[in-house]
Amino acid sequence: MFQAAFIRITNKFVLLGTAVVWLSLLAGLLGRLAWPFDLFAHFRVQYAVSFVLLAAVAAMLRRYGLALAAAFGFVISSVALFPYVSTEPVATAAATPNGATFRLLSFNVWFRNPDMARVAEYIEQSQADAVVLLELTPPQAETLLPLLPSYPHYHIEPSRMGAAVFTKWPMLSAESVPLSHSGAIAARMTVDWRGTPVNVLGVHLNWPLGPRNSEFRNQELSELVEFSKAQQGPLIVAGDFNLTPWSEYFAAALERSGLHDAAVGFGLARSWPAQFAPVGMRIDHCWLSPQWRSLSAAIGPSLGSDHLPLVADLSLQP
Repeated sequence: MFQAAFIRITNKFVLLGTAVVWLSLLAGLLGRLAWPFDLFAHFRVQYAVSFVLLAAVAAMLRRYGLALAAAFGFVISSVALFPYVSTEPVATAAATPNGATFRLLSFNVWFRNPDMARVAEYIEQSQADAVVLLELTPPQAETLLPLLPSYPHYHIEPSRMGAAVFTKWPMLSAESVPLSHSGAIAARMTVDWRGTPVNVLGVHLNWPLGPRNSEFRNQELSELVEFSKAQQGPLIVAGDFNLTPWSEYFAAALERSGLHDAAVGFGLARSWPAQFAPVGMRIDHCWLSPQWRSLSAAIGPSLGSDHLPLVADLSLQP
């Protein structure tokens, strides 16, 4: 009797679970219709894992139609994930021109993070050529600057949705770049890297909760596209985008910009939230102009923030 009741409850759970995950997946695919739908797009990895588990349980219960529905959901969920998990040979630094590799570090330090000493130690040890920091408050910056002797050149945009760029190479120019009216302000720095001017744009886009913030975020993406299209030399755009690659807005902006995602081919590691992996997602990104090839893109350790740092090694192609 207990076994029959357990099977009955499990059947209902699998049926309800499959329906809920399917509805969530479909809502994400309709993200351009309304801002709440776009929020569902960011959990593609979780949907894929859920469908695998549901399909396995349904098959054990001999509910083969339900197992097939879950398996089909896994396929739909995974289509956008394949480019990020596909394996490809990773070039070594010796294979790049003159053996030179440009390392980019991007990290949302979190405005409540009290441990700037640990952040500074990680940055110094990373040997990054350029560092993009987000949510860096003036008190945090005051604490951090003396702890970064390897990075004497920097530009800090102190606004709420601003960014900061640090580099160990000579700085040719720097400016703050508004991405929308009353929205995010990016930090741009042109770096003299081994005789080549390299533009680094640090961005912190708005969190898309609510129609107003979502509109800000979409305006910022559009301005980011126009900025990227206007650049002719090597360009790196990095920071906290507050959206994942599975969003229609992300995919459309990336395609229109002419840039490519440094993380493609290097896995699905999350960058936020640092404290709870099951709902983790990649919202910190590094976009590259066609002159760059991505050699690796990895997520770093927890450093007192709700984000994890992103480190990308890049090769400038001849």
